[in-house]
Amino acid sequence: MEHVVVVLSFHGREVTLRCLDSIVESNDNVHPLVIDNGSFDGVLASAEARYGDRISMLQLRVNEGFTGGMNAGIRWALERGARFVTVLNNDTVVMPGALERLAWSASRVEAAVAPEIRYLATPDLVWFGAGAVDPVTGVARHLHVDEMPPTDADGIRHSEVLTGCCITASASVWRRVGLFDDRYFLNFEDSDWSVRARRIGVPLLVDTRAVVHHVVSASFAREFSYLGLYFYARNGLTFIRERTSAGVGGEARFLRRHLLPHLKPGGARSMQTAMRNALVLGYAVRDAATGRFGAAPSSLQRHAKGWATQ
Repeated sequence: MEHVVVVLSFHGREVTLRCLDSIVESNDNVHPLVIDNGSFDGVLASAEARYGDRISMLQLRVNEGFTGGMNAGIRWALERGARFVTVLNNDTVVMPGALERLAWSASRVEAAVAPEIRYLATPDLVWFGAGAVDPVTGVARHLHVDEMPPTDADGIRHSEVLTGCCITASASVWRRVGLFDDRYFLNFEDSDWSVRARRIGVPLLVDTRAVVHHVVSASFAREFSYLGLYFYARNGLTFIRERTSAGVGGEARFLRRHLLPHLKPGGARSMQTAMRNALVLGYAVRDAATGRFGAAPSSLQRHAKGWATQ
């Protein structure tokens, strides 16, 4: 297996099948590995019926988060001798030639490479073309079109951070940098990985000639909106403290700019939602301070599930 593409699915059967369709139909020289991250929604049976031995499948018994699920796939690929491994969000559609192009770019200078990622609904608009760490808050962000670094003759530009939506690297780079930090579970794991890569001299590149379309949702759905806020807050504080020089001031600015607005009722946010967000952020700040990582606390998961039905 020269190049394994890891696609992680969690309660996303139809979305995942659309992604796999785009990979298989691209005729790129890659081997998809689809992982069911503990959802048991029939995605693997459907994938096997549709693609047969053109893909491989892996069933996880429980939800291991983005980090645990992708790490299982990366390990699977490395153990089977893959030269390149791509992690790919299941809510993407790959353009023909993109995956082969990413492997080519990753092999030139032993780099980690992301494609230019465009909105599926509006493909003229770029969702990710390069990223940087905000020196004020310490949070990674996508650069605007007018901020993009220049591209070279091959359409390659440098980036401070990559998005976990799609990253391609050689087996040797994955081994040097290591896998995603399982403590994060979900959110900021790509920023953490990017900083670790740059610190050991691995270039982070965006190949603008490799294009992937992404279904970008405005928020997590219902109960996951609360859990998403929890992971964003807990992991953001952790990332700033461990991987940036922003210090306590950066954590304070992150709280003020990115978290406190969730506590203000107004618009579509009711007083009830604001109060629930306050509870969520209380969990997040406590867990970031005490070093409680991994999945969200079971009590918070129960709250989120109950709120989703109200």
